[in-house]
Amino acid sequence: MMSEGKNFRVEIDRHLASMEALEELSDARYHLTHERFEAASNQRRLILDWVEGLTRRLSPPPAGPVKILSVGCGGGVMDRLITDLIAKALGPVHITGIDPNEEHIPAFQSAFDDGEHASSTFNGGFMDFDGDHRFDLIYFLHSLYYFDAIEPALRKAATLLRPGGKLVAFQAPNSELNHLAHRMWEKQFDQPAWYSDDVREILETIPGTLDCERIDARVDVTPCFHSDDRLGIEILDFIVQADTQRFSASLSASLRNSLKSVCARSGHQFLVPHPVDVMVMSR
Repeated sequence: MMSEGKNFRVEIDRHLASMEALEELSDARYHLTHERFEAASNQRRLILDWVEGLTRRLSPPPAGPVKILSVGCGGGVMDRLITDLIAKALGPVHITGIDPNEEHIPAFQSAFDDGEHASSTFNGGFMDFDGDHRFDLIYFLHSLYYFDAIEPALRKAATLLRPGGKLVAFQAPNSELNHLAHRMWEKQFDQPAWYSDDVREILETIPGTLDCERIDARVDVTPCFHSDDRLGIEILDFIVQADTQRFSASLSASLRNSLKSVCARSGHQFLVPHPVDVMVMSR
């Protein structure tokens, strides 16, 4: 017998099959909903705990600042916190943020406006980035989902590492929370999203040492079950990567029911597992 959650996903697939097209979120809407979603999750705090441990494994360069490259940097909230941790452990840092979203670049720049750390940006795709130096740390923090092809990007990143540098990919597994986005992605782009297994399979073919571990986190989606709650709408939009206010009432109900079917109750809260796999390649 089909589980309740699978029944809801079958209903979602039926709705999507009847739609001619499905628009992705605008740059501005993505930027907003991403921050709302992350604020509802404890994953960022756990990632920062992990990065603090990473600083003990990084080797400072013989001269000059630690050079960091953030690919798909977003608005720079996490980049600033990561940079602070690395600077505290290893000294001066220069961070470069790359993102194709025009809304993200000014936000990233403002995160470093105080001048405590040297920073630069590139507004465009990673494959168009022509770095003139090697980096001590390159990371993809939940950004590889949005690449048409991830192998060229990962191989290029590996070439931009200095000897002893580290390439880190933070990527979600295809777990319960991502089933909704996965369906929308296929409708929007006619291809599936990339998940941690895909990333690991490629990194295993690149010369270097690869270490992998999982960070178990959770996200509070309680507001999503109040249809007129603005925060809930914003969180749900990010989860499914689409403007849910344009959906029919029946599709919206199926989305919320499917989401609720993978929640755990904690008092009045609805919590969903929000894990991330961390893959570290050392050159």
